[in-house]
Amino acid sequence: MSSGIKHWRQQRITSILLIPLTVWFLIFMSINVGEDYVVVKSALEQPLNIIMMSLFIVATLLHLQQGLQVIIEDYFYKKTFLVLNNVFCGFLMIVGLFSLFKLAVFG
Repeated sequence: MSSGIKHWRQQRITSILLIPLTVWFLIFMSINVGEDYVVVKSALEQPLNIIMMSLFIVATLLHLQQGLQVIIEDYFYKKTFLVLNNVFCGFLMIVGLFSLFKLAVFG
């Protein structure tokens, strides 16, 4: 399988995964908007919510990385930008998952 087909397929998979994850995220946020820190923390400590939030973060950032890669390849195509895209999206994923883990485990 060529890398172009693999990339296209991965981008479609993340798109499809983001539909129910975004619906869940919007419902979760609408329920918890304006709540105290302790209430939101206790909601995120529930296994389903932390799994869904983790999946939302990972799928969103993978989709972002793939979309930015297409833009860079089509309009700029500099290897430096591709590397920076991977580093930036990887950094955001690590920070997002670490923050979520820290919030759920340590408060």
